[in-house]
Amino acid sequence: MRDIPLVLIVDDEVIIRDILEKMIHALGFAVMQAANSSEAQQMIRKHAPDLILLDMILPGVDSIEVLRSVRDDDALKHIAVILISGIDDLEAVGSFIEAGIDDFLPKPFNKALLTLKINACLSQMKSRESSRDAKQIMESFCRDLSHDLNNALTGIIMTAELMLMNAKSEPEKEYIADIIESSEKITGLIKERRKALASSTHK
Repeated sequence: MRDIPLVLIVDDEVIIRDILEKMIHALGFAVMQAANSSEAQQMIRKHAPDLILLDMILPGVDSIEVLRSVRDDDALKHIAVILISGIDDLEAVGSFIEAGIDDFLPKPFNKALLTLKINACLSQMKSRESSRDAKQIMESFCRDLSHDLNNALTGIIMTAELMLMNAKSEPEKEYIADIIESSEKITGLIKERRKALASSTHK
Protein backbone atom coordinates (compact mmCIF):
# COMPACT_ATOMS: atom_id res chain seq x y z
CA MET A 1 0.00 0.00 0.00
CA ARG A 2 1.19 3.54 -0.78
CA ASP A 3 2.38 5.93 1.92
CA ILE A 4 -0.59 8.11 0.91
CA PRO A 5 -3.43 5.73 -0.05
CA LEU A 6 -5.07 6.25 -3.45
CA VAL A 7 -8.87 6.01 -3.51
CA LEU A 8 -10.86 5.58 -6.73
CA ILE A 9 -14.46 6.84 -6.66
CA VAL A 10 -16.69 5.13 -9.23
CA ASP A 11 -20.10 6.79 -9.59
CA ASP A 12 -22.03 8.16 -12.57
CA GLU A 13 -23.26 11.22 -10.62
CA VAL A 14 -20.67 13.98 -10.64
CA ILE A 15 -22.08 15.64 -7.52
CA ILE A 16 -21.67 12.39 -5.57
CA ARG A 17 -18.10 12.01 -6.81
CA ASP A 18 -17.25 15.58 -5.85
CA ILE A 19 -18.75 15.23 -2.35
CA LEU A 20 -16.87 12.01 -1.75
CA GLU A 21 -13.63 13.49 -3.10
CA LYS A 22 -13.82 16.40 -0.64
CA MET A 23 -14.48 14.00 2.25
CA ILE A 24 -11.60 11.72 1.28
CA HIS A 25 -9.18 14.59 0.66
CA ALA A 26 -10.00 15.75 4.20
CA LEU A 27 -8.71 12.37 5.42
CA GLY A 28 -5.38 13.04 3.73
CA PHE A 29 -5.79 10.52 0.91
CA ALA A 30 -5.26 10.90 -2.84
CA VAL A 31 -8.39 10.61 -5.00
CA MET A 32 -9.32 9.70 -8.58
CA GLN A 33 -12.78 9.68 -10.20
CA ALA A 34 -14.44 7.43 -12.76
CA ALA A 35 -17.91 8.10 -14.17
CA ASN A 36 -18.64 4.62 -15.57
CA SER A 37 -17.49 1.02 -15.49
CA SER A 38 -15.27 1.21 -18.58
CA GLU A 39 -13.44 4.26 -17.27
CA ALA A 40 -13.13 2.58 -13.87
CA GLN A 41 -11.59 -0.60 -15.31
CA GLN A 42 -9.03 1.43 -17.26
CA MET A 43 -8.03 3.40 -14.17
CA ILE A 44 -7.87 0.29 -12.02
CA ARG A 45 -5.55 -1.48 -14.46
CA LYS A 46 -3.36 1.61 -14.90
CA HIS A 47 -3.15 2.91 -11.33
CA ALA A 48 -4.11 -0.07 -9.08
CA PRO A 49 -5.69 2.11 -6.36
CA ASP A 50 -5.58 1.02 -2.74
CA LEU A 51 -9.33 1.41 -2.28
CA ILE A 52 -12.32 1.59 -4.63
CA LEU A 53 -15.65 3.17 -3.71
CA LEU A 54 -17.90 1.40 -6.21
CA ASP A 55 -21.46 2.50 -6.93
CA MET A 56 -23.87 -0.41 -7.28
CA ILE A 57 -25.60 0.98 -10.40
CA LEU A 58 -23.37 2.11 -13.27
CA PRO A 59 -23.91 2.76 -16.97
CA GLY A 60 -22.36 0.16 -19.26
CA VAL A 61 -20.93 -3.01 -17.76
CA ASP A 62 -22.55 -3.99 -14.45
CA SER A 63 -20.55 -2.80 -11.45
CA ILE A 64 -20.41 -6.37 -10.14
CA GLU A 65 -18.37 -7.26 -13.25
CA VAL A 66 -15.94 -4.48 -12.34
CA LEU A 67 -15.63 -6.06 -8.90
CA ARG A 68 -15.11 -9.54 -10.35
CA SER A 69 -12.45 -8.28 -12.75
CA VAL A 70 -10.55 -6.99 -9.73
CA ARG A 71 -10.95 -10.14 -7.66
CA ASP A 72 -10.00 -12.42 -10.57
CA ASP A 73 -6.74 -10.58 -11.27
CA ASP A 74 -3.80 -11.64 -9.07
CA ALA A 75 -2.20 -8.21 -9.50
CA LEU A 76 -5.36 -6.40 -8.36
CA LYS A 77 -7.27 -8.71 -6.02
CA HIS A 78 -5.65 -7.15 -2.92
CA ILE A 79 -7.49 -3.86 -3.59
CA ALA A 80 -10.13 -3.00 -0.98
CA VAL A 81 -13.61 -2.40 -2.41
CA ILE A 82 -16.48 -0.64 -0.63
CA LEU A 83 -19.87 -0.84 -2.35
CA ILE A 84 -21.94 2.35 -2.26
CA SER A 85 -25.66 2.50 -3.02
CA GLY A 86 -28.85 4.34 -2.29
CA ILE A 87 -30.89 1.23 -3.10
CA ASP A 88 -32.14 -0.77 -0.12
CA ASP A 89 -31.86 -4.17 -1.82
CA LEU A 90 -30.30 -6.72 0.51
CA GLU A 91 -30.40 -9.45 -2.13
CA ALA A 92 -28.39 -7.30 -4.53
CA VAL A 93 -25.92 -6.38 -1.79
CA GLY A 94 -25.63 -10.08 -0.97
CA SER A 95 -24.49 -10.85 -4.51
CA PHE A 96 -21.75 -8.24 -4.16
CA ILE A 97 -20.70 -9.71 -0.82
CA GLU A 98 -20.36 -13.11 -2.50
CA ALA A 99 -18.32 -11.50 -5.29
CA GLY A 100 -15.87 -10.07 -2.75
CA ILE A 101 -16.66 -6.56 -1.50
CA ASP A 102 -14.95 -5.57 1.74
CA ASP A 103 -17.75 -3.38 3.05
CA PHE A 104 -20.99 -1.56 2.17
CA LEU A 105 -21.75 2.15 2.50
CA PRO A 106 -25.34 3.42 2.07
CA LYS A 107 -26.32 6.75 0.53
CA PRO A 108 -26.72 9.49 1.71
CA PHE A 109 -23.22 9.44 3.20
CA ASN A 110 -22.47 9.89 6.86
CA LYS A 111 -18.98 11.38 7.20
CA ALA A 112 -18.16 9.55 10.43
CA LEU A 113 -19.29 6.20 8.99
CA LEU A 114 -17.42 6.84 5.73
CA THR A 115 -14.24 7.64 7.65
CA LEU A 116 -14.62 4.56 9.83
CA LYS A 117 -15.18 2.17 6.93
CA ILE A 118 -12.37 3.57 4.77
CA ASN A 119 -9.86 3.49 7.62
CA ALA A 120 -10.93 -0.02 8.60
CA CYS A 121 -10.53 -1.35 5.04
CA LEU A 122 -7.12 0.27 4.59
CA SER A 123 -5.99 -0.99 8.00
CA GLN A 124 -7.02 -4.55 7.09
CA MET A 125 -5.25 -4.22 3.75
CA LYS A 126 -2.05 -3.04 5.46
CA SER A 127 -2.28 -5.93 7.94
CA ARG A 128 -2.64 -8.46 5.09
CA GLU A 129 0.37 -6.92 3.32
CA SER A 130 2.43 -7.17 6.52
CA SER A 131 1.46 -10.84 6.85
CA ARG A 132 2.44 -11.50 3.23
CA ASP A 133 5.77 -9.72 3.74
CA ALA A 134 6.49 -11.75 6.87
CA LYS A 135 5.61 -14.97 5.06
CA GLN A 136 7.89 -14.09 2.14
CA ILE A 137 10.77 -13.32 4.53
CA MET A 138 10.27 -16.64 6.30
CA GLU A 139 10.07 -18.55 3.01
CA SER A 140 13.26 -16.87 1.80
CA PHE A 141 15.01 -17.71 5.08
CA CYS A 142 13.90 -21.34 4.88
CA ARG A 143 15.06 -21.66 1.26
CA ASP A 144 18.48 -20.19 2.09
CA LEU A 145 18.85 -22.30 5.21
CA SER A 146 17.87 -25.52 3.44
CA HIS A 147 20.32 -24.72 0.63
CA ASP A 148 23.18 -24.15 3.08
CA LEU A 149 22.32 -27.26 5.09
CA ASN A 150 22.14 -29.35 1.94
CA ASN A 151 25.60 -28.14 0.88
CA ALA A 152 27.04 -28.89 4.32
CA LEU A 153 25.51 -32.37 4.37
CA THR A 154 26.81 -33.09 0.86
CA GLY A 155 30.28 -32.26 2.13
CA ILE A 156 29.83 -34.56 5.11
CA ILE A 157 28.63 -37.43 2.91
CA MET A 158 31.50 -37.05 0.45
CA THR A 159 34.08 -36.90 3.27
CA ALA A 160 32.52 -39.91 4.97
CA GLU A 161 32.58 -41.89 1.73
CA LEU A 162 36.31 -41.19 1.37
CA MET A 163 36.85 -42.26 4.97
CA LEU A 164 34.85 -45.42 4.32
CA MET A 165 37.15 -46.32 1.44
CA ASN A 166 40.17 -46.13 3.77
CA ALA A 167 38.55 -47.67 6.84
CA LYS A 168 40.48 -50.61 8.31
CA SER A 169 38.09 -52.28 10.77
CA GLU A 170 34.49 -53.35 10.51
CA PRO A 171 33.33 -51.25 13.50
CA GLU A 172 34.92 -48.18 11.89
CA LYS A 173 33.15 -48.93 8.60
CA GLU A 174 29.83 -49.31 10.42
CA TYR A 175 30.23 -45.97 12.21
CA ILE A 176 31.04 -44.20 8.96
CA ALA A 177 28.16 -45.94 7.17
CA ASP A 178 25.81 -44.72 9.92
CA ILE A 179 27.04 -41.15 9.38
CA ILE A 180 26.37 -41.44 5.64
CA GLU A 181 22.93 -42.97 6.16
CA SER A 182 21.86 -40.31 8.68
CA SER A 183 23.15 -37.50 6.49
CA GLU A 184 21.28 -38.87 3.46
CA LYS A 185 18.06 -39.10 5.50
CA ILE A 186 18.39 -35.46 6.55
CA THR A 187 19.12 -34.47 2.93
CA GLY A 188 15.97 -36.32 1.86
CA LEU A 189 13.89 -34.51 4.49
CA ILE A 190 15.24 -31.15 3.35
CA LYS A 191 14.32 -31.93 -0.25
CA GLU A 192 10.79 -32.93 0.79
CA ARG A 193 10.32 -29.70 2.79
CA ARG A 194 11.66 -27.56 -0.06
CA LYS A 195 9.28 -29.28 -2.47
CA ALA A 196 6.34 -28.72 -0.10
CA LEU A 197 7.32 -25.06 0.33
CA ALA A 198 7.55 -24.53 -3.43
CA SER A 199 4.13 -26.15 -3.87
CA SER A 200 2.46 -23.96 -1.23
CA THR A 201 4.08 -20.81 -2.62
CA HIS A 202 2.58 -21.38 -6.09
CA LYS A 203 -0.97 -21.99 -4.83
